[in-house]
Amino acid sequence: MSTIVKFISLAEAEPESEEVSVSVLLQAQLDDGRLVVVLDDRGWSTNCSWRQAEPADIRETALVVAGPDEPGPGATRAQAEQDYWEYIQSILAAQQLHLPVHELMALEHEVQFGPRLQNLLAASGH
Repeated sequence: MSTIVKFISLAEAEPESEEVSVSVLLQAQLDDGRLVVVLDDRGWSTNCSWRQAEPADIRETALVVAGPDEPGPGATRAQAEQDYWEYIQSILAAQQLHLPVHELMALEHEVQFGPRLQNLLAASGH
């Protein structure tokens, strides 16, 4: 049975975007190298041009948008994080991947840039 070794968020520039617009695909990397999609509905946009984009800022924002949401009204940050990780755990369990929440929370989370994003950053001198 495969086990999860880390999370990878693939940050990719939206096609044809002139301003910073990035989608983020959260994946679990398994010990056999396979990637399992966990979340495919994350991302953000700004009114900054790609020339203004900084790779470190993109990495940091990708981690934020792929991670736990802000707490809702009356909820604490700790409860929002617990709810998020229980949700992630349920998505993974549906794919026959079982880890306790505390182990999921402890896994490394890496951000990788997709080809369009790499090209835009390179063209901007990054």
